[in-house]
Amino acid sequence: MNKQPVSYLQTDKRWKSLPYRVKGEDSTIGGSGCGPTAAAMAIETLTGKTFTPVDACKWAVDHGYKALNQGTYYGYFVPQFEAFGIKCRRLNGASVYHKPDSSVHDEMISWLKKGYYVIALMKKGAWTKGGHFVLVWWADNKIRINDPASTKAARLNGDVKTFRNEAAYYWLIDATEYNKEEETVTYEQWKEFMDRYLKERGELPVPGWAQNNGEWEAAMEAGIITKSTKPQDLCTKAEAAAFALRAVKTP
Repeated sequence: MNKQPVSYLQTDKRWKSLPYRVKGEDSTIGGSGCGPTAAAMAIETLTGKTFTPVDACKWAVDHGYKALNQGTYYGYFVPQFEAFGIKCRRLNGASVYHKPDSSVHDEMISWLKKGYYVIALMKKGAWTKGGHFVLVWWADNKIRINDPASTKAARLNGDVKTFRNEAAYYWLIDATEYNKEEETVTYEQWKEFMDRYLKERGELPVPGWAQNNGEWEAAMEAGIITKSTKPQDLCTKAEAAAFALRAVKTP
């Protein structure tokens, strides 16, 4: 199961009207910035550093990955992630659009299950009228989607058959370390660890200040401890207070 990535919308009013363009066009982030927005979500998630669609679109333009009168070149993703030390690679060289039975889809899902995030290029259908990049993750044995242009349930938790029919290309983002599941310890395991710890602790040399110079016998005679007392075991604050109080009262 993946952790849910940061969510950004290219249509956010803070930047939807800002330019995402090269000379000869009038494109905006809201109209053409789906690719960098999808990348920004994954990058900010994995690095913990703020990286908005504005930052990603600027990087794409500065490095020559904005396509004239279109969106973002396919070659953008790998170097964009490499700039942050994140491994990314394109999964398929040939389009699998309208090929729902292609093994590429199964391979993509297997990577999701390993803890990867995936950027998918969707073609005409439920997600777009032309081409649209989305960020894909895995939770509860289902494909989940961060759609840069929508918060509609049908586009965030799309039908798997429809998704397989309309996805054309995939880019794999290594998020395995980030999505690594934390190990859980059962009560029985904890008891085993504690017993081992107490045994090892009890076998340690007794420090000089705690050497038995007749104090144990005196303490037993005073009723502070008994033969069944286990000095290697932990005691509660209440027990320690009782010992101290009785020791003070002992003539």
